[in-house]
Amino acid sequence: MSAYGEFTTVMSEERYLVEGLTAMGYRVEVHAEGAALVGYHGDERRETAHVIIRRAQLDSASNDIGFVRGKDGRYQAILSEYDRSIGYGNQWLGKVHQHYKESQTLAVAKSKGYIFRGKEVIQTANGPQIRLQFVAR
Repeated sequence: MSAYGEFTTVMSEERYLVEGLTAMGYRVEVHAEGAALVGYHGDERRETAHVIIRRAQLDSASNDIGFVRGKDGRYQAILSEYDRSIGYGNQWLGKVHQHYKESQTLAVAKSKGYIFRGKEVIQTANGPQIRLQFVAR
């Protein structure tokens, strides 16, 4: 059984977390009171989360991935050792955060009256960087 670890993120708004994960191609479950994560054997684990990616969307030997809201309002990612070792570690969390920020930026800009003009992906030494372009009304 692979042990879960908790990793603090800067993400605090459920809407943008869900939108970001959805943009990455995941079908997520949202549980206001939290729900149990499921291990790769199909066993219900003691760890619970508010936003869950079920293991069927990952690797055949994966565990569920969860995000639980901490007391400070930020989400903590709950990831198993195995899943971190097959590509769902820090780099993957960085992509989740990038999609979260993109969704958040689009919503804030729209609420302030900006018009979205496009998105540019720039390759950097640290990986792809997304640049959003807006114009004022």
